[in-house]
This record gives sequence, C-alpha cells and structure tokens, in this order.
Amino acid sequence: MITHTPNDAALLFLNSIEGVTQKKILEMIEIASEPARIVNSFASFAAEFTRILGAAVFHLVESLNNDAYKESLRRELIAADAEYITFLSEDYPESLREIPDFPILLFYRGDIGILKNELFSIVGTRTPTAYGRRVTKEFASELARAGFTIVSGMARGVDTAAHRAALDNNMPTVAVCGTGIDVIYPAENRALSDEIVKNGLILTEYKPRTRAMSYHFPHRNRIISALSKSVLVTEAGEKSGSLITVNYAVEQGKNIYIVPGSIYSPESQGANRFLKKLQAAMVTEINDILEDNNLERKEKADSGIILDIVETLIVGELSKGELHFDELLSLTGLEIGKLNSILTSLILMGQIEETGNNYYAAC
Repeated sequence: MITHTPNDAALLFLNSIEGVTQKKILEMIEIASEPARIVNSFASFAAEFTRILGAAVFHLVESLNNDAYKESLRRELIAADAEYITFLSEDYPESLREIPDFPILLFYRGDIGILKNELFSIVGTRTPTAYGRRVTKEFASELARAGFTIVSGMARGVDTAAHRAALDNNMPTVAVCGTGIDVIYPAENRALSDEIVKNGLILTEYKPRTRAMSYHFPHRNRIISALSKSVLVTEAGEKSGSLITVNYAVEQGKNIYIVPGSIYSPESQGANRFLKKLQAAMVTEINDILEDNNLERKEKADSGIILDIVETLIVGELSKGELHFDELLSLTGLEIGKLNSILTSLILMGQIEETGNNYYAAC
C-alpha cells in the first residue's frame, strides 16, 4: 500500500491541470523548494508563477486549488482501481530518474514492487510475421524462465506476444502504455490487460481518461527503454515505432539485442538496418543473451502432451517455417478431412497456429 506525502498529492494536483507541463512544474519547484509549498502558498508566488504559467493557466490553477477538486482526483483513481507514484516516491525506479525527461508522476495498476525485479524490454512491429511471433514467443518465454520480468508496450503484435509469453510461463510482465490508466488500447487487449494487472503491472505517465494519440507512443518508449538494462528487438520494419525505443536505448546506454530477419521481408528491414548501423549484438538463440548476462538456460516444464507420428511430423516441419495447407497435404499424404482434423487438434493443443490464408506455423 502506497503512502502519499503532501508533496506527492501536490504533484498529482498540478499534473492534472491542462497547461501545467512537467517542465513548468519543475521550474516552480525550483522557486518554492518543494511541490507542497507550490500548492499551499500559491498566491505568495503570484509574480513568479504567472511568468512561468501565463496568466490564464495561473488563474486556472488558483481556481482549482480546493479540497473538492483534489477529492475528485482521488475518486477518479479509485474508480479506475489505480494508484500513482511520483519521482519523489521510494518506489520510483532509479533508472527513470537518470534520464533527462523523466516522468514526474506515474499512474499504475498492479504490483508496483515488480519494478524492483530484473527487467528486460522486448519491442517490435505491430504486424509481425509468423517468424516474428515465434521468435518473440521463444525469446520472451526463455527470458521469463531465466528470471527476467518482460517489459513492453501492450501494443498489437510483438508487444502482445511478449506479454503473453511471460504470462503463459506464470511470470509477471510490465506494460507501459501511451494512454490513461483507465483507457485500454488497443481495445482488443482488454482481457490481456486484466491478466497483466493480476500478474504484473501496467504503467503510464498520462492522466486518467487520456485517449490514444499518435505522439504519445514514441514518447512513452523512453520509459520502456529506461526501465531495463537491455532492449531486445525481435522484428521491426523500416518505419516501426519500436526503433524509436532503440534510439532511446542508445542514448541511455542500454544493451541492445537484435534478432536478424529475412532480407526479403519488409517487417525485418528496420531491425536489419539497425543491426548494421549500431553494430548491436545480433542474437540468433536465447543463449546469446543468457551468456551475456551470466545466466543458464532453464528448460520448459513438460506440457504432458504426447504427439503421434503424423502430428510430430507436422509440428517439426512447421517449426522450420510457415507451410500452406496444400503443402501439408503433399507432405503427409493425408485426405483433406483427416488433415483438417489433425490441424484443428494441434491448434487446440497450442502446438501450431493458423497464420492466415490457409498457412500454418508452429507456436
């Protein structure tokens, strides 16, 4: 349970007001020495604060500086089942304080104590190929089993696959969002967000009810990078927003790992280019990362699923890459109905997945 100080409450109040930016709050702290004094003695600094805020915003702050408004902020968080920490809180990550534009306040749902874990960020394209999904699942699963807590942005594609892999291995995961804590984006990830809250942490610097805006996501990427010592890119196109995270990681001095992709795949062009440009650590198997961190691979627990000869053949071939239904017909020599039945069974067992247009891939 977080105990908020008067300074924390003052930052929550100031952060909630349109036009009061983080930069302006820090400027006012320099003058008043602490956030609580800004709020409690606001009129005493009228000239200085008007210069910083402008007359209109100064009067807006003055008009909202009352118990009723502050209580409404508290109730808003209760309604969202959310809490907050500030850069003055004990639970605020030291790695965030070290970046130039650190967030002064973070809203969250879940267990804030998870930020003390060994965190590892995984990012990539919102439109991964079967290869990208498989790579993300395998690397995220292995890293989670090795003891890392996976951090990503809960976007479609690689982010979702990374969070899901951690949860499927009964390990926590951290999602850093570009919306308010009470706004799920994309909406299709509502069930995933509920799981993360129960088994991890959702974070955002954006105040409640903040909708998804395109410029929020590149800005939040600095947090994804800052929270971890390392960033892994599993698949990224030339214009993938995940490459912004890589740029932040470079600025912040993080370890950068990139999984190379096909030279013919548009979804791999950005990652491949950064691999050449940055001379980042190319990884082709999980041991490349684990050995770099003096860790040993932990084998996955036996699922208890036993496959017959044909099922083993199909899974083995699909583990090499996607195959079309017709190619599987030729490979197995089965009738259409029989192959359909086996493929459906393997999908339900979580061994393979249909990737679209009658193509299949191993999970």
